[in-house]
Amino acid sequence: MTESAVVGAEITNWIEAGKPAPTAEVVAGVAVEALRQAGLRPADLDAIISTTSAMPFGHPTFLTTPAQHMGHRLAGKIGSNGLQVINVSGACASAAAAFSIADSMIKSGKARKVLVVGYDNSPRGFYFSFNSYLDTDMAIGYPLKVVGAVNPTYWAMWARRRAYEMGKPVEDIKEVMAIIKEELSKNGALNPHARYKKIFTAKEVLESPVVDDPLHLYMISAVSSGAGAVLLSDMDTAKRLTNKPVKVAASAVGGPLYNEPSPRLTYFTTAGGRRATKPFYEWRKPIEDAYRQAGITAEDVDFAEVHDTSLYHVINWIDQIMGWEREETDKLIRSRQFGRDGRFPVNLSGGTTSFGEAVYAQALMEVYEVFRQLRGEAGERQVRKNAKIGLATAYGAYGSYGAIALERAW
Repeated sequence: MTESAVVGAEITNWIEAGKPAPTAEVVAGVAVEALRQAGLRPADLDAIISTTSAMPFGHPTFLTTPAQHMGHRLAGKIGSNGLQVINVSGACASAAAAFSIADSMIKSGKARKVLVVGYDNSPRGFYFSFNSYLDTDMAIGYPLKVVGAVNPTYWAMWARRRAYEMGKPVEDIKEVMAIIKEELSKNGALNPHARYKKIFTAKEVLESPVVDDPLHLYMISAVSSGAGAVLLSDMDTAKRLTNKPVKVAASAVGGPLYNEPSPRLTYFTTAGGRRATKPFYEWRKPIEDAYRQAGITAEDVDFAEVHDTSLYHVINWIDQIMGWEREETDKLIRSRQFGRDGRFPVNLSGGTTSFGEAVYAQALMEVYEVFRQLRGEAGERQVRKNAKIGLATAYGAYGSYGAIALERAW
């Protein structure tokens, strides 16, 4: 099987949602820059894999709007002819799925140079679940319809359940999340692409307004506008294009569990049972798949970029990536061993809580950071240890998940 590699990557600055939306021109800008880094032109591409977008969210024309065909629009905009073009939708994990398709095309020999682009302008405020125009009985709508649960509500339920199962008061997990925010905000302050550059103290986080207990305002990500592009090639081509190729060791996607709505409120409103033994197995499954593909274990991963729409997500991602007992995760965080100097650095970019979430583009922000870290190009954010393997994870509505392992190949 042919090996694949990342040879170029670029992202915009993440900005306030709606100011302005990332147009085809904006997406073309990051796409051309990713190509320029590898010394390629649009005519050199074999394929473009693009995410779709949340724009215009909930409108009857959603399926036919040009926002759902960015790949084709981009190919015309940058001057590529006769390309293979695919548009992908997988909620917050869309970009991870698009990346995995590109990786598979190269490893199967179907293409040699593939551009992956992601973009979005997230709707302001909470995401409200509603009936699809194609399916009037979607499980994703249950939480809102039945108990009025917008995203932070069930994230808070997850956090409370974890504290309960560990036999700890809710205040304990609040403290852990506040520590995470303090450390990640230090990384975000050093990232020119991050929307939020203020450094928060744990005390400020705990004194911010409660949104859904135990989640305070500064423990939840905002919504943003942004775009990214990542260029992949086969390894032989990559070694001709750059002296620092970054190998795609693995790319995996996951899906929901049968008969379990997403989010899985059935688990959190029962005493547990068989399924409670692995309550986030759908998060873990693509990670296990990535480890198998790459021939590695959790101990081989030097750092990770994880999708943290709330700071509880950071805790759970560490649980799933490392596969250890929850107490170990808490010890890592309380000892601040997840920072640049630590045992297992997490979200050196500052994470989604520093960027805000541009939903369909978010995973490319993570891939961009892993790529730069492995090449030693992250500036003041550079991980202190001599990192060889980095992991990016994504999580989205409807049971969409992704895990991407990148490895230094020089």
